[in-house]
Amino acid sequence: MKNVLSIAGSDCSAGAGIQADLKSFVANGVYGMTVITSITAQNTNEVRMVEDVSSEMLKNQIEVIFDEIKVDAVKIGMLNSKENAELIYKELLKYKVQNIVLDPVMISTSGKSLIKDETKNFLINNLFKIADIITPNLDETKEIVKIILNNENIKNIDSIEKMEIYGEIIANFTKKWVLIKGGHLSNSAVDILINSDEKYILDGEKIPSNNIHGTGCSLSSAIASNLAKGYTMLEAVKKAKNFVLFSIKNSNSIDFEKLNGTVNQMGEIYKNIDIEKLY
Repeated sequence: MKNVLSIAGSDCSAGAGIQADLKSFVANGVYGMTVITSITAQNTNEVRMVEDVSSEMLKNQIEVIFDEIKVDAVKIGMLNSKENAELIYKELLKYKVQNIVLDPVMISTSGKSLIKDETKNFLINNLFKIADIITPNLDETKEIVKIILNNENIKNIDSIEKMEIYGEIIANFTKKWVLIKGGHLSNSAVDILINSDEKYILDGEKIPSNNIHGTGCSLSSAIASNLAKGYTMLEAVKKAKNFVLFSIKNSNSIDFEKLNGTVNQMGEIYKNIDIEKLY
């Protein structure tokens, strides 16, 4: 079994963040580990409070894992402070980490900025360039391009054509893979996987659902799982997209008695296993 590490924030409602990553690791057949960057008070509707762990605690979490365990892939999620982003960057270089999937958690679903501007700049100019792939949504893509081009007047993404244009800008800047997630387009679930030399338009089924909390975290951690198992980037992304599709399809089995809910990473497995007969 391959070992995959999530470096991300904690979601107390367990729909996103490291909790979603651990569920995704289990569902994709890898051993999951975590380094917590921030503790958040959040649910499916709001992020009420964020508190970063100390740099000393962050450093020790990373080193205690890499000093003993072979890590086959790393997923990076929420990084709130620039100091912690700098520390993670140095540690990943020190341990020569491979198969890095970076989900640039910058903008909430409602359009609210989640991290400081100085952190955004450090991510884009440093961490992006050592990651094997970054996975921004449409709002994050716009924000990244705005910073790369130093242009405040970047237009919203409302078409596949703009996804391609913005994706090329980021890929040419990072020299790495970029997956532009198009799930927020009004009539499409197309994602675009692109690097400096290749481009793939990945169509997908659009499911009308309010249970989408954790989709981005689940996708990036599934990609990391697949890379750890030896799949090519294209294969890893395609399989991860299917995993998220089934996680949304099975989301109704989790009932929060609220309008919005979370994806169900284990749903497809539960459908095929009678848990009550296992133990």
